[in-house]
Amino acid sequence: MNRLLILLFGIVSTVAVSILLLMLYRYANQQGVAVTEPSIDNEPFVSDLQRERPGTRWLKELATRKKPSFTYAVNEMEIVLPLKKRPVAKAAFRLVLENLDGYKIFCIRQVLEQNGIEYAMFRENRKGVLVVRDLGRKKLDRVVNLVREYDVTIKIEKTTKD
Repeated sequence: MNRLLILLFGIVSTVAVSILLLMLYRYANQQGVAVTEPSIDNEPFVSDLQRERPGTRWLKELATRKKPSFTYAVNEMEIVLPLKKRPVAKAAFRLVLENLDGYKIFCIRQVLEQNGIEYAMFRENRKGVLVVRDLGRKKLDRVVNLVREYDVTIKIEKTTKD
């Protein structure tokens, strides 16, 4: 019984593949005739590459346009901000820190973040520089005291930003 089923499956699959190949062959021949033969109206033969497709006119115009003598690396964008009054210069303080190591820097950053103080920290000439903006003198003194708790020498410099 199993041999009969296997034989029947083989015959059916072979016939199905043969029919599929025959249909593909006919389809390929019909497409070839439409492309290579001239039309019935005795119009000259125009290939698909020569025929203008809808929406490709802009491509031809772009190809024939005179190229500019310069190019931009990115898209150009112009932004205008209508400012009604001149921005006020804000006070910023530079705190120069000495005697730093990795643990002290970590602790200072955690204290500043817990107190919600916006800061920027970078290294300059083997010293740490902490830039703090928009703090009153009382808050600044509080920050200095918090930093000094970690045995760090600190010096305050006032700078202003435009």
